[in-house]
This record gives sequence, C-alpha cells and structure tokens, in this order.
Amino acid sequence: MARGMPVTPTFPERSVKPGVISAVIVSVGLSSAFGGGMGYSVLRKDVTIASTAGVIRHTTFRTTVGHALTEAKVAWEPGDEISPALDARLTEGLTIVIRQAVPVNVTVDGRTFHLDSSAPSVAEMLGRQGIALSSWDRVFPSREAGLTAGMQVRVVRIQHKIASEQMAIPYQIRSSIDSRSPRGIVRVLSPGRLGLKEYVWKITIADGEVIARTPIGWRLVRRPINRIVTVGTQSLIASRGQFAGKEYFDLIATGYSPFCCKGVDDVTALGVRAGYGVVAVDPKVIPLGSRLYIEGYGYALAADTGSAIKGMRIDLGFDTKRQAITFGRRPIRVYVIQKKQRRK
Repeated sequence: MARGMPVTPTFPERSVKPGVISAVIVSVGLSSAFGGGMGYSVLRKDVTIASTAGVIRHTTFRTTVGHALTEAKVAWEPGDEISPALDARLTEGLTIVIRQAVPVNVTVDGRTFHLDSSAPSVAEMLGRQGIALSSWDRVFPSREAGLTAGMQVRVVRIQHKIASEQMAIPYQIRSSIDSRSPRGIVRVLSPGRLGLKEYVWKITIADGEVIARTPIGWRLVRRPINRIVTVGTQSLIASRGQFAGKEYFDLIATGYSPFCCKGVDDVTALGVRAGYGVVAVDPKVIPLGSRLYIEGYGYALAADTGSAIKGMRIDLGFDTKRQAITFGRRPIRVYVIQKKQRRK
C-alpha cells in the first residue's frame, strides 16, 4: 500500500429485508397524517353568532371575534353591544351575542331626551346614562323590561316626607241661669280656650306634586277649657210712660235693607216683605211675630233673623241701603207691645 493514500474502512455487507423498509415508510406516513389532522382541528373553530337578525353557526380559522364577524359578513353599528368584545380570542363553541342599539325616548326630572341604546333592560339603560333610581321611584315600563325601538321611558320621582299639623279642638259652652240679670243678658265668667291636637302625616310626592296623605298618628297638645256663661232671666218692665207695664230690652241696633248685601233678599223668615217696619231679632230673646216699639224708629214687627243677630242685637229694616248705612250702629230701647208665644 502506498504511503499517504487514505485508507477507506470496509464493513461487512448486511442484507436489509424488504419488510423493514415498508414498515418504516408506513410509520412515517401515519405520523404525517396524524400530525396534519390534529393541526387542522386545532385551527378550526365552530362559533355561534346571535343577533336580532337570527342565529347563525359559522366555522372559521380566524383568531378574534371581530375577524370572525367580518368573515361571516355580519354587520354592526358603533352603538351596538358585542359580547365578547371584538378583540376577544375565539374558542371552540363560543357564542357571540350582538345586541343592536334601538332608539328610545326618556322623560325624567322634568326633561325629555332621545338616545340609542343597546342595554338589555330599561334599568341598565338608565344606569348607563347616569340616572340613579331609588327604591321608591316608579319606572314605566318596568325596570326589567327589554328595550324596543321607539319605546317611551318615564321615570317618576317619588319622595316621602313626614309632616305634622295642629287642629283646634272646640270647647263646650256651659251656661247657667242668672235671675238677677235682665233677660237675654249673657255674662262670660270664663272665656274658654280651644284645645289642640297634632296629627302626623306621611306625605307622598310624585314629581313635585302631593299624591297621597297617609295618617300615621296624633297626640293631644292641649286640652280644651270650657266657656262658662250666665244668661239673665229677669224681665225689665217699664214703670211709667206710654209703655208702662210693658217688657223692654236695651239692645244694640244696626240697619239693613233688601239686597243690601250677599245672602239678603226681600223676603223675611216669616215670609213678609223686608223693609221699613220689619226687624230681625234673636228668637231666643224676642220671639218671631212679636209686636214692638223701638225708640227713634217706631212700631215694628219681629219677622226676620240674621246670622250676626244673636243675643242683645237687633237689625232694623229700611227701604234703601243708603238709609240703613246712615242709621249706622247705636244702642236702642225696644218695648214689647205684643209678645208672640213660642211654640212648644
């Protein structure tokens, strides 16, 4: 062998069986087939897209919600609500919900405005607008109602307040007979005092207007004090003059005429025509139908009454309002010429 020449190693020859080669080929082929199938199944995703237009199922190799919607040719508006978000990663079996914004009108706190909302309910829509609701507030439609196009939403603010007010308790009049005082003279021994009762109310206010008052309770603030009076029963009898032996009264007199004021016409309580010679009295002092003589006035018939003519008062009839006003108010003596007997 020449020096410097490479020496090629030699190996003993071995024969390879044809069956082994076939097994290797099949093994490589199966590995490739399984690897490719698994990769395909991992990349492919079946998703469901739900919107007001309906529900569709879509198969995609995209990675985000937004890409899948674009690929499925599903349109949406900027105000629509998409869940999960557009940049969310897709997963197998994912359901994508698109809630489209609808136009609604809202009336609250004295103002009305329009908006487009994709909220799932009325309460959620109001919350997104920063409209806080108390548990008392009323919402029409209900807070749980879903939004529909053109819906009119109204919020009624409800407030409850506690208020109190005092009411007078009338006193009673206790009277007794005073035989030493002229008949009809009333003397006040104790003026009396009104009592007070305080009521507590629950006031319900809707948008600034009171809609209900519910009584809660009451308490006695002050008891009433009775009015104590005496009523004279002594008859005054003239001792001399034209009307000696006749009963008389010293009264406070005023004047009136037909239609002189509201509630006064030309027909008296006894049905006779009002005017000069007809007077109004308190029947408890002078019975209706009695014949009288009035100093400075003349003869008269007690034929009328009046709401202000109580006790020692008399109202003299005149034919005109000017005559009644001119007479004014003055003390006067009245003689009973013929006393009408009271009906039992």
